[in-house]
Amino acid sequence: MQNPTDTSPIEVSVDLQDPFSYMILPIIILVVVIVVAIIGLLIFEYFKRKKLGIKTVKEPKPVVFKPKNKEELQKEYLAKIDKVQNAYQSGKMDVRTAHQELSAIVRMFVHEMTGINAQNFSLLELKAHDIFKVSDLIEEFYAPEFALRTDKDTMNSIQDARTVIQTWN
Repeated sequence: MQNPTDTSPIEVSVDLQDPFSYMILPIIILVVVIVVAIIGLLIFEYFKRKKLGIKTVKEPKPVVFKPKNKEELQKEYLAKIDKVQNAYQSGKMDVRTAHQELSAIVRMFVHEMTGINAQNFSLLELKAHDIFKVSDLIEEFYAPEFALRTDKDTMNSIQDARTVIQTWN
């Protein structure tokens, strides 16, 4: 038995090693994996940007509007109005549908004459484009187009649509 006051070193049969001396290989592997991952991400980003850089955005050519012959368009759209009138008078079309058709015809006529997308415009947008004959006519058509009942005479509306198309300048 040893004396408790003895300060001599204890003899050990095994030599102790530094705790990190045996873990160097996993650390090296971890560092290599991280470096390879970073390099891989950088290469991926480089090719991704390069691929995006190849695609150049071309400026669209300006659309030049070329209206058709005014007289031919007037004849074409007056014929469409005649079809609406015939369908209305024969009872195949009600007041609402007749006014919706007339509105669409006049709007498409304006589109083909000016290039303005009048078929997509609200009444305020039509007024903003200074197309007063058309915007006034469309405003008159609003009540018969959307109301359940209306006092608007459909034959007068047909004649008004004809007048707008015939007097277009």
